[in-house]
Amino acid sequence: MHQSIIQKIKNSPTEPGVYTFYQGNAVLYIGKAANLKNRLKSYLKITDLKTQSLHEEADHLEYTVLRSDIEALIEESRLIKSLKPKYNVLWMDDKTYSYVHFTKDTFPKIVVGHENLHRRSSLVVSRARIGPFTDGGALRIVLKLLRRSFPYCSCFQLHFRDCLNAQIGKCFGFCCKKDGVIANLPAGRQVMRIWKSNIANRKQYQKNIRAIKMVLNGTGKKLMASLKDEKERWALERIFEHKEFLNTYTVKPSELDIQKIECYDNSNFAGKEAVGAMTVLVKRDGVWMSDKNSYRKFKIKSAPTRDDPRMISEVLGRRLNHPEWPYPDLIVIDGGITQYRAAKRVLDEFHKRHTTDDIRLVSYAKPHRKVIGMAEAPKELQELIERAIHQTHNFVIRYHRQVRSKAMFATRTSLI
Repeated sequence: MHQSIIQKIKNSPTEPGVYTFYQGNAVLYIGKAANLKNRLKSYLKITDLKTQSLHEEADHLEYTVLRSDIEALIEESRLIKSLKPKYNVLWMDDKTYSYVHFTKDTFPKIVVGHENLHRRSSLVVSRARIGPFTDGGALRIVLKLLRRSFPYCSCFQLHFRDCLNAQIGKCFGFCCKKDGVIANLPAGRQVMRIWKSNIANRKQYQKNIRAIKMVLNGTGKKLMASLKDEKERWALERIFEHKEFLNTYTVKPSELDIQKIECYDNSNFAGKEAVGAMTVLVKRDGVWMSDKNSYRKFKIKSAPTRDDPRMISEVLGRRLNHPEWPYPDLIVIDGGITQYRAAKRVLDEFHKRHTTDDIRLVSYAKPHRKVIGMAEAPKELQELIERAIHQTHNFVIRYHRQVRSKAMFATRTSLI
């Protein structure tokens, strides 16, 4: 492999993105990565025919950093379809690459499969398909995320009751539901009723299908500009920033001199009486202890009460506006990558307005005991973060119960 490629790999970033191997101006291979450095380093050793071919032929490497593995997946598909790289085409087969197919139904269903999806008696697939996608698992996560904001149908038989997806807001319901009243009408009147109801429903449904196609085709930015609903634009932005299957680390433990830690968590009940809390750990004479005088409670004011990332943003923003409270060395957020990114945006804005950039940020995903925002947290620090998360969770739960009790008492008093 050319020395210039080796050096570029060694200097590559740890962010997600797509990469392209060239021979002169000819595109040899396009791939995606959740972590460009880790993925590209695998090409330094010959482990298969693909790697050997690239070692022999490639003389140039380029990569593009993107926001998430989702965006990388979509951009990789767009580039493969557009540029048809030599080895992507050569190594493509019907068993490895995935496509998104759209059925011919009045309300098109979405099916993930290989390029030549076999015809089924209950499924007639149109020529409309998007792909190829090299990661079928990641593709299904993308569709799962899109479905939250742009519901679509996946039922291949009509039924009288609402399907499970319709009950949880991931399907419109009208697209797969039999109408008992219509079924009992004469044939001519049935057709008229169905035709009238379908006009409005089809427009609503087709809007979502168009949005999904635009995202999968790599024209998400154009879709973003066309959306008039602010909630839809915000939801689409979150989809592109999602890191559900990505590890992005920004801070090395060796870079930290930690003497004070602040930890944040939120709580609400069915979206009501939403609150946030901050606890503090300080290091005194080499021993970590809770500084309960510095604990703070927050009633959520502006953010939607079921939106945890926005609640995190509000609480952290309000805290950072209090310079009279000594700032910490490390901020710990309870949550995954979405909560981490929400908090990071707030902290980045704070650093732009202040000369200090000494405050570091991590989040802690409890189900997997994973620290996000720090490379390989030492055991002692991992245990300290878990301790901070545990005490903050208990503190915010107690505060939330107090707020709920007061709200229930006030309601009962007003009814007397």
